[in-house]
Amino acid sequence: MIDQAHHQMLIAQQQMLLVGLFDSWPSVQINMALAGQQTWPEGQYQRGLQAYRSNAALTAQRVLAAAFPSVKRLMGDEQFDGLAVYFWRTHPPHRGDLAQWGEGLEDFLRAIPELMQHEPYLPDVAALEWALHSGQTAPDPEGDGLIPLALIESEFPIVDLVIGKEWDASSDKEPQRALVYRQGFKTNCIAIPKDAQL
Repeated sequence: MIDQAHHQMLIAQQQMLLVGLFDSWPSVQINMALAGQQTWPEGQYQRGLQAYRSNAALTAQRVLAAAFPSVKRLMGDEQFDGLAVYFWRTHPPHRGDLAQWGEGLEDFLRAIPELMQHEPYLPDVAALEWALHSGQTAPDPEGDGLIPLALIESEFPIVDLVIGKEWDASSDKEPQRALVYRQGFKTNCIAIPKDAQL
């Protein structure tokens, strides 16, 4: 039976470890405190922490790329992978199912001034991709019915961007209204007219 003091110490160690994992540059004090509580040498502790961080970075890149393949394609691998790691550190998962992580990417992208200046369509693409991704776990429709899941208004041709059509960002904007729906076991999106009734 673990006594209360030992239990509190374990909780404090776990919290310090999480800070060490999610902080890009963990403070010297946190690292020293964590290393001092371990039975292995500090160098070995530091290598272990780095291994955890490297694994977390790769996991972040894979998980985010699975949910946002078009955002990754439009940004480029290197820029997207760096963004995924930073997003992981600043918006860590709060659930055990990593497939549920990524919901805040749209707002995260909107808060990057340089990105909004050069690629202002990316947050809307992220919103559409998240609706498609999260729609995969929506309840199955009865029969062959269609279940509308989300309606996303954009000043940009986001449906075209998500399905991989070429678009010149320097050309005139082509606003699209994207309908995300579930039919059978598949989640899809289509562009619909602005005045379409659902």
